[in-house]
Amino acid sequence: MALKSLNFTLLVVNIESEILSGLADELNKRRLMAPEFFALTPIVINFAVDSLKVDFEELQKTVAEQGFILAGITGKVSDEQKVEASKYAIPVLHSSKRKVIKSSKKEQNEDVTLTVKEVKETVVETEFETHDVKSKVHVGRVRSGQQIYAKESDLIVVGDVGAGSEVIADGNIHIYGSLRGKALAGAMGEKGAAIFCSHLQPELVSIAGVYKLSETIPEDIWSSSCSVSLKDKDMVFSNLN
Repeated sequence: MALKSLNFTLLVVNIESEILSGLADELNKRRLMAPEFFALTPIVINFAVDSLKVDFEELQKTVAEQGFILAGITGKVSDEQKVEASKYAIPVLHSSKRKVIKSSKKEQNEDVTLTVKEVKETVVETEFETHDVKSKVHVGRVRSGQQIYAKESDLIVVGDVGAGSEVIADGNIHIYGSLRGKALAGAMGEKGAAIFCSHLQPELVSIAGVYKLSETIPEDIWSSSCSVSLKDKDMVFSNLN
């Protein structure tokens, strides 16, 4: 038997208060976006502030009641909290830290410029046919671990959606780039929503809670420019080329 080191993408939820009703609400909203996909999903709770007096038994119960599995805790966890968590077999996880290699001043300036472009976001409103359509526009790459949510509107991404990232919209999702992460359209149950992208290689696509993982997407549509929609509860992939 050989031991191997593997990387896994886990859902991380921040808490800033000992009152866990907020955590329950956040998990409930996430579960409603894609009930089948998020069923029994392992999550990590990030202690975003110091000295939280969390009831770990209640924390486990809250997570379980929302249909998730508590995989561990991370963040600003004190030694006392580590001891308390161990009583309930809750592991304390540590994120990896990458070594930063210094570059020349010119390269650093270029990197800073690129970063600003990547995180730039704006919300615009436009008109389509005879009614107003509210859209949120994200310009730049959506990086691993990043989530973009367009509440009660469409989402337009001008750039790639990287592996390990999520784009979510209550309406349609338009991606002018590659989709390698997760895309969830019609998050609040809009079955008429659709996903459009220039290059389809997703970890997951979901519309109104109906979802498909990468391994179940038709091979003839993989890497193509396509649309994803629902028809009679079945997911339909249409080539746009």
